[in-house]
Amino acid sequence: MTLAGGFAGTILHVDLTRRRIHREPLDARLARDFIGGLGLCFRLALDAIKPGTDPFSPDNPIILGAGPLVGTDVPSSSRVYGVTKFPATGAVGWCGAGGMTFGCRLKQAGYDHIIITGQSDHPVYLEIIDDTVQLKDAAGLWGKGIAETGRLISQWTEGQSGIIAIGQAGENRSTFSMAYVDGVSTLGRGGFGAVMGAKNLKAVTVQGAGGIGVADDKPYQRLRNELTEEIRRYRHLKDWQRLGMLKTFPVVPPELYEKIRKRRLACVSCPIGCKDLVEIPDGPLAGKIIRSSSAVNLFTPLMYGFTDYREAAGLIAALDDFGLDMFEFFGVMRFAAALFEQGILPAAANDPPVVINSLPSMLAWAARIAGREGVGDVLARGFAGMLAAYGDAAAACAPALIKNVHPYTGPDSALPWDLFGTMELGQVLEPRGPHVGSGGSPTYFAKRPLDMFPKHLQRMGVPDPAIDDILAKKPDGRPGLKVGALLAYSHRWFAMLGSLGICARGQINRFYNAGRCAALYQAVTGIPTDLEQLRHRAERVWTLYKMLNLREGIGRTADTAPERWTADPGFKEYVSETPLTSEMIEEMIADYYREQGWNRETGVPETETLKRLGLDGL
Repeated sequence: MTLAGGFAGTILHVDLTRRRIHREPLDARLARDFIGGLGLCFRLALDAIKPGTDPFSPDNPIILGAGPLVGTDVPSSSRVYGVTKFPATGAVGWCGAGGMTFGCRLKQAGYDHIIITGQSDHPVYLEIIDDTVQLKDAAGLWGKGIAETGRLISQWTEGQSGIIAIGQAGENRSTFSMAYVDGVSTLGRGGFGAVMGAKNLKAVTVQGAGGIGVADDKPYQRLRNELTEEIRRYRHLKDWQRLGMLKTFPVVPPELYEKIRKRRLACVSCPIGCKDLVEIPDGPLAGKIIRSSSAVNLFTPLMYGFTDYREAAGLIAALDDFGLDMFEFFGVMRFAAALFEQGILPAAANDPPVVINSLPSMLAWAARIAGREGVGDVLARGFAGMLAAYGDAAAACAPALIKNVHPYTGPDSALPWDLFGTMELGQVLEPRGPHVGSGGSPTYFAKRPLDMFPKHLQRMGVPDPAIDDILAKKPDGRPGLKVGALLAYSHRWFAMLGSLGICARGQINRFYNAGRCAALYQAVTGIPTDLEQLRHRAERVWTLYKMLNLREGIGRTADTAPERWTADPGFKEYVSETPLTSEMIEEMIADYYREQGWNRETGVPETETLKRLGLDGL
């Protein structure tokens, strides 16, 4: 079997310890069986990650990849994925980001995936220019933030490189440090930046002069043109292009956003652009220019008590520059404030005093965490490190946690949402901890009538019998929604989009459906693929992800919701809006396992499931 299009055809291996670089042809059968992108990252991880490896060990690999549609002009096909073992949870996990230019340039340079192993004895960055791949000294970059790192690399490469880089938090191995793509997109909640830092790897830069061909041009052009035309005709397109993520999450008035917006930023091939370049117009921060993966992020501190939007944006810009996950940062700081109040942390160390809605206070503590200074050394270890350091007394002050990570939604969390759908259950069942792999579901931050669900689920590739089961009425005749079963298909839909390289954000994936994805995959790659085959491969991808973590010992006991979620006030059942109970959650988890073909009690894939998916020999 040969690859006719879509794939660059090469995996790049980089050993930082021995400073060895070699190339390996991409196995066409693996490309077919695991689709590409995210799916292939998981398959490569199966061989590359030895069970029990410490996340900070040189033996823990970083696997980067871009799917077969990346590098084409299919709308919003730019996603980049990373897989490694994450320090926050000890899980083998994924992270994904809008690829900006990085994914496209990686493919143009001739590579689908990069596998980085070992540990350099001094700071380096990896430079890829087509066939020329070098490890370069990063002494001049070490200690610098994301913005300055990107500026210098862009200066050295005349703006021709896609860049994945870390800030000071990643260098110093904070377990909630991230990497950033082209200084904008975030990559790696759970400590991806720390894994790069442990390897003394400051950045990966890539530029390429090649191109990505398609196997069957006529159907490809027809499919691409149909998709583009649908997007052009969408009645809300102008609003999306004007407001970005604020169209869905109106955390500030549009006129305020338009006052600071300089221009929208977009990943390669995206017709909408959900990212932002803003400028603070007045006040102490006047003239400050900020790049962000979303204006919504810039205003997140308003949810924590900030009253000045300029200070809110300034703080997020600083956290981004350090490479710190803003959700985990606020959770950790609120936890620290409680520990100081209870006398568990020494009062002398509370300098400046932790004040969650104070810009000077938060900036000072962000610098301490990123630099591992004083108490900041413990805070940089995240919730797990703080609980280990301060014991049972500290545990009583901790917020609701899942796998030692702060959830996006729920009691004590940032986002004001109390209906329990796939996003919320997905935080429990995602091996790496809270994330948004279920974002394609119709329950995602919205209360929709159930009669809207069948059309949405068909678009996600859910078979008709499964739709009937998901929406089956309760024994007493009341409307029903099996959130667990729906999450199983939401994860497969995400696996499909992630493996192809298509953006999973709602303003884009609404234009895709599973049948269209199968047709595009076949036209681009030349691999015969119908809807049922693509669904089958996506299911294989997510089950392999489960297997990777089962062999790390992360099983059923890890899939547990915080008790606080069912306290008063807690979550509400999605349809009836009655208070959620722990029994309801357990039933949802059992439904999820059943729909995935995993044992309802243990979560271990059944023997017949592994055989059906062709995973029994792995």
